[in-house]
Amino acid sequence: MKRLKRICLLALLFISPLFLTSYDDNKNFAIAKNLDVFYALFQELNAHYVDELDPTLLMQHTINKMLESLDPYTRYIPEADVERARFAISGEYGGIGALMQNNSDSLLVIAELYENSPAHKAGLLPGDVIVTVDGNSVRNKPVEEVQELVQGAPETALKIGVQRHSCANVITFTVVRQKIHVASMPYSGLVDDSTGYIKLSSFSQGCANDIKKALQTLQSQGATSLILDLRNNPGGLLVEAVQIVNLFVPQNTKIVYTKGKNTLSEASFFTREQALDTHIPIVVLVNKNSASASEIVAGALQDLDRAVILGEQTFGKGLVQTRVDLPYNNMLRVTNSKYYIPSGRCIQKKDYSNHFGEVIQTDTVQHTFYTQNKRAVKDAGGIIPDKIIVEDSLSGLVHYLVHQNILQNFVNQQYSFSDTSHIHIATFSCNDSVFQAFQTYATPLLAQYKSATMQLIEELQATNSSEKLLANTDIEALKRSAQTSQLQEFATNRTLIKTLLETAVMQRLYFERGKIQHSIAGDNYVQEAQKYIADKNLYTSVLQGQKR
Repeated sequence: MKRLKRICLLALLFISPLFLTSYDDNKNFAIAKNLDVFYALFQELNAHYVDELDPTLLMQHTINKMLESLDPYTRYIPEADVERARFAISGEYGGIGALMQNNSDSLLVIAELYENSPAHKAGLLPGDVIVTVDGNSVRNKPVEEVQELVQGAPETALKIGVQRHSCANVITFTVVRQKIHVASMPYSGLVDDSTGYIKLSSFSQGCANDIKKALQTLQSQGATSLILDLRNNPGGLLVEAVQIVNLFVPQNTKIVYTKGKNTLSEASFFTREQALDTHIPIVVLVNKNSASASEIVAGALQDLDRAVILGEQTFGKGLVQTRVDLPYNNMLRVTNSKYYIPSGRCIQKKDYSNHFGEVIQTDTVQHTFYTQNKRAVKDAGGIIPDKIIVEDSLSGLVHYLVHQNILQNFVNQQYSFSDTSHIHIATFSCNDSVFQAFQTYATPLLAQYKSATMQLIEELQATNSSEKLLANTDIEALKRSAQTSQLQEFATNRTLIKTLLETAVMQRLYFERGKIQHSIAGDNYVQEAQKYIADKNLYTSVLQGQKR
């Protein structure tokens, strides 16, 4: 109980200087009063509750629920997760170098391996289902919990048991953790004789310098224009975003500023260096998963009329977090301000100010702002591209093939790293024989697949049975028709399935860089960007706000 009291007193000492100094006396009294009530409640629970309580777990749960009522980004980081939080900043951590995710059956699957990582060297494969870590079952555990087990000090070993599709028994691999660096820029290259392409996956430390070097290399190879791909980039360090924009705009240009409820959270960020190239035509690619620092780069370049933005409306993450150290090596990430880009737009989409209530979509009322060239832009939450490109959604069959790892398991069985001797990034294509082999492989595995139409028919059949209607004959006819249509889905989605097979093969043999390099040729975003770069009048008309 004494230890519990010390913890609560430490919490009070921490909270006081952080929050109380900017509040009036009534607010101070309300906070002190409620902390006193909370301490008394916690003490009585511990003394009288029928079962034994773990004060640490109970406090952590309480804190998490409190922070969840504010916004998704303000969160408590316990000591065990601090290492992973630092990885998000530096891009480095002690681990095995594998990206894991839960599939639709809640199984933990290796989605991607990093090249030359411990997982890659040990023999793990994309599509492997992780079932044990150091002999402990991880079935039905969330990916975050398993990451805690997998990450640790470099040069320490762990055993990972996986279920591989081609093997009946669990296979155990010994993997030695290493310091993993995940490249924020997995690929750069020429897409034609004069157009450079750079893919940026995150804004980790040093990525601006990486882009600078890549652009200089591309220009030495003949690039006179640039496509900067920020699709699916969740963001990262603000300073890196400002430095990237600085490559293309003059020194002392305001890129982004923050505003909060007190002056400590207000700041303006300007370019500090001489620009690398203020004239090279730039097209920035974004989608609905481009967030935070990605939106700052795309939005600032749009507001400054320095680049054409193509793609989908971005995520709309304009809340700023700062990290605060807590006692006993814990940490708090607290939202303290919002991002605003040069035109004055805030890029935040959802309004979380109604705490404990409904989240409001801020794009219900749009305000007009103006770029440097007086182009009208909206604060709809996120960045609205100059040219909208809608990404195609996956059909039911294709979604099933991807999320049940059927496609990945086929590629694992058919291809190995030795195939790099005759399968090359620039020339590989999925021919008809590969497609047919995949269809033959996948068809027996589709017993559980039901198209949206089939699901509706089965719901109708259940309703018909429960209400004792006389439509069985008609429903059976519909069902047979839907089954026939399901069999035809392979033919209907032939081109897309071939593309996904090619992507999976490239990632299997050449990792992320190979997948990106190979996919560029058929990427409709990149093709649209090339149109704007090739047509100077079209490119200029967008930046000058001319209607075409």
